[in-house]
Amino acid sequence: MAPELFTLPGLGWAITPYGLAVAVALVTAWLVSLLLARRDKLPTEVLGTVFVLSAIAGLLAARAGFLLQQGQALDLSHLRSLPAGGLAAFGGLFVALAVGAIGCRRFRVPTLAWLDCWAPAVAIGGAIERVGAFFAGADFGMYVGPGDFGHVLGVTYPAGSPAFLLHTAAFPGLPGLSETSSAPVHPVQLYLAVSCALAFAVGLLVRRRRRFSGQTFLAVAAVFLLGRAVLFEPLRFDASPLALGPLRLQQVSGIGLLLAAAVAWWMLSARAAAQPKLARQWEGGPWTPRA
Repeated sequence: MAPELFTLPGLGWAITPYGLAVAVALVTAWLVSLLLARRDKLPTEVLGTVFVLSAIAGLLAARAGFLLQQGQALDLSHLRSLPAGGLAAFGGLFVALAVGAIGCRRFRVPTLAWLDCWAPAVAIGGAIERVGAFFAGADFGMYVGPGDFGHVLGVTYPAGSPAFLLHTAAFPGLPGLSETSSAPVHPVQLYLAVSCALAFAVGLLVRRRRRFSGQTFLAVAAVFLLGRAVLFEPLRFDASPLALGPLRLQQVSGIGLLLAAAVAWWMLSARAAAQPKLARQWEGGPWTPRA
């Protein structure tokens, strides 16, 4: 958990492990999206720019959303920093989706065809980012004691970490808490990283057998939402309040998005049955670059 790796000469910007993980995640996602786009006969020169713009907009929106939730000012110094645990992920994803859709419309590229390339790329990038969050100690999980579910997976963080500071201030008598480390907590960052990696694998598998454009995107979204609702939201230290029986607010919203994805799948599947050629946009069209 080194706070800084190095400082960029001349700029004075400190590079943290989490910041490096985000950078690697973005570059990896960009490369994967372009590789898949090329296979789907989409214009990679245009979509490379669309990805960059959507990523920048998504990160700014995620950071701004978090600052607003915390009641902090939206000044430039706060917006340009990307601290671990300082992003509102869902808001950022929705803004990135919107900007990507606008870019596809501007350059006359089928949005669903692009999303089938974008979604697996974002999933593998998300897995890398979550590993970075784990090593930064951000977004950690609830306390897990002997006999609790997942106690063998519990991890501790050193003195000075967010988990240690929270436990020391709010739960000084928590079993396992010491002067040098926090009490054991669920490594929910890794739980979500595994969910993202699984979503990436499912996305690649669906791409091989898809029947309509958008199918890969919906499959990746479904796996991610399910993993987040089951493994991440109920076990994070700052879990949202209960909203519907044993379900928390974020879980309810995730289930709502899952239902929306199911409806979209049904509608696109029906359209593919009626117009199979129009539904298979990865086979090429007016947007395909000339050889």
